Amino acid sequence: MSPLCYVLAGLTAIFAFCCISLRRKGKSFEGMLFKFLASFAFVSVAIVGYSFSPKETYYFCLVSFALMFGFFGDVLLGIKEIAPKFKSKLIVLGLLFFSLGHICCLCAFVTQVGVHPITLLVGLGGAILAFILASVLKMKVDLKMKLIMSVYYGLLFIKIAMAAEMIHHNEVHPAYITALISCICFLISDTCLGILYFTAVKRKNALVTLELSTYYPAQVLLAMSVALM
Repeated sequence: MSPLCYVLAGLTAIFAFCCISLRRKGKSFEGMLFKFLASFAFVSVAIVGYSFSPKETYYFCLVSFALMFGFFGDVLLGIKEIAPKFKSKLIVLGLLFFSLGHICCLCAFVTQVGVHPITLLVGLGGAILAFILASVLKMKVDLKMKLIMSVYYGLLFIKIAMAAEMIHHNEVHPAYITALISCICFLISDTCLGILYFTAVKRKNALVTLELSTYYPAQVLLAMSVALM
């Protein structure tokens, strides 16, 4: 793998740290700018990784689409911080873009392991769990939004199951391990985000820190799985 990938991953970490620090200080606009820089850096990891070792072209293309949808989702949620008037619409649009990214990622995993019924059952279980937790945590969402969130979490759980399947049915490869850790980080990050957006949480700074501290590793590790192929 090219050393430049490590440099770009390091830059992502630096930009993400700046974003978190600025967000904790209430500087939403400056934090948004560093968030965009971090997103650009993790997309670059996959592109540079593939250019130095062009293997698994379909996997690279699909993961790149997933990362780009994540980038656009970041843009939409970043705008939300400086334009709260459109918060509800931007959250839904951001959720849509991230969902498209997860679907592209699932398609990338399919190129490596195919589709197994057990992964779909895990996704169904994750969707039901999310629906129940939305009620338990008393999230301020209507039935439509609760169903959207359930489908979204179903995708996250299918991703985790498929990443584990790649390791189980193939050799224990660094690319598959980073993909699995990435999926778990996504689940943690999006759970924090859901609590932040839809519950009356008091310690917002701690959750914002945890959300961003797991989101960027998730994206970087997904990009690194391309470079490690």
